[in-house]
Amino acid sequence: MNIKIGFLAALTLTVSACSTVHFDRTASITNNKETHQQWHHNFAFALYEGSKPVNLVEICPKGSWQSVQTEVSFLNGLAALPVNLLGPIWQPKTVDVTCSSE
Repeated sequence: MNIKIGFLAALTLTVSACSTVHFDRTASITNNKETHQQWHHNFAFALYEGSKPVNLVEICPKGSWQSVQTEVSFLNGLAALPVNLLGPIWQPKTVDVTCSSE
């Protein structure tokens, strides 16, 4: 029995991977930056979006966003592991938004 659990855990860790998508804005890049981080939640093979879409206007006033990075981090994978043992139910991501503070 313990071999099966170990095999399933190893298989889950092997097929789960971290990924990053990064969007940069080429308009005036400044040195004064503020970064906002939040988790975004998807369910059922990422077919259902459980969180509201990231609203850059709310996070960065006056359209001052400079970059957006969406990442499935190790912490996201670790948090989702117990939930997803029976199948891909919950897929959390970390979203980092960098704004110009000027």
